[in-house]
Amino acid sequence: MCKYGLVFLCFVVIASGESINNSDFKEDEEGIVEEDLSDYLEEDGVLYKTLWKPKDCAGPTEDGDDVTMIMEYYGLKDDGTEVEMEHALTTKIGRGQTIRSKGDGLFGMCLGERRRLVIPQHVLRNKYKQILPGILDSVKTYLEVEVTKINKMSWHKFESGLRMAMLEPVESEFCNRTVVYGDTLSVDYEGTLENGKVFDSSANRGTPFGPFVHGKRQIIDGYTETLEGRCLGERWRMTVPPHLAYGDDGVGDDIPGGATLTFDVRLVQLNNIFWSDEVRDTKVLGWEEIYKPEVCEEMVGFDDEIYIHYDATREDKSKFGSMHDNYAPYGPFKLQGEGTFVPALDHALPGMCLGERRMVVVPPRLGWAGGHHDSIMVEMVLVKINGHDMIEQMFPEGPPKIEL
Repeated sequence: MCKYGLVFLCFVVIASGESINNSDFKEDEEGIVEEDLSDYLEEDGVLYKTLWKPKDCAGPTEDGDDVTMIMEYYGLKDDGTEVEMEHALTTKIGRGQTIRSKGDGLFGMCLGERRRLVIPQHVLRNKYKQILPGILDSVKTYLEVEVTKINKMSWHKFESGLRMAMLEPVESEFCNRTVVYGDTLSVDYEGTLENGKVFDSSANRGTPFGPFVHGKRQIIDGYTETLEGRCLGERWRMTVPPHLAYGDDGVGDDIPGGATLTFDVRLVQLNNIFWSDEVRDTKVLGWEEIYKPEVCEEMVGFDDEIYIHYDATREDKSKFGSMHDNYAPYGPFKLQGEGTFVPALDHALPGMCLGERRMVVVPPRLGWAGGHHDSIMVEMVLVKINGHDMIEQMFPEGPPKIEL
């Protein structure tokens, strides 16, 4: 949260140009200024300065970008208590948008960059009170902002102190499997020091690093932490503190002791599959019809109340589901509401007929909220819609036998 954990009230005379000088304050006004504002820049009355940004800038934000920013501020709870608040704002950048190309102190930020803004009251009332729930209405308000997403790129901070910019994520429907303990991996990489010097890279070596076994301490801890849950082909840049890299000892003449390192990494091998154009273009999410009644008496729409039976088979051939475990059908639910809580099944349900059976491939990032690393094969049967039950005759002879 904000380093300066309060809303500052100060009567500030904004100087022309891009910076503010303390000489612009009267003596009594200087007495209530909590921070030296001379290093702030100014845009249309909004003061701003960068608190931190990555050594390598992913971005910066441009017109037309879709961005998510975490905004921290002091506000009022419903009971009138003043507390620190946090709000995630997702918007498009540009003229007529919540974040403009100029005038807000927020344009041109890097992924992961953090800025502090001083918001004048007229800007607060005209903009921020509409987008930040409960923000205090003050003459001057301090706001801290961190960019956590630019288009498909995203920013991640770990409790260990490691920071990661996900530069090229694999779309969920194209991710067949995610990394878990014991997987065999290889990576392309480039490692740099804080001064930008490249100390090692797979390009210079002419080969990826690997294969190595994930979780077996065959690579520095920074890699282990960021590799968990990754999809084949994903590329990220991680800033690794010394205790997750080579510590106080360093490595020879190339990596000094206590060095914070930056690695640009792509996962190019996951067990027996290697990253390629073919793998990149292969969509995992999909479904096929196993059985469909000759007459479709009821068809799923987004506002229908429905029940399903399902049988799920994992990578290791273990099974679970209402049919396998002899449970009652799952429901009732509506697709326009919370659905099944399994996004892949929600994709496959529209247009399904009462009594129809479909086989659905559920990729890990479109599956169960509890998490799974593998793609799961799910046989799904629509057994009830808007009070209409399927009839036993709808199923062809032979397995699988379904007991409702």
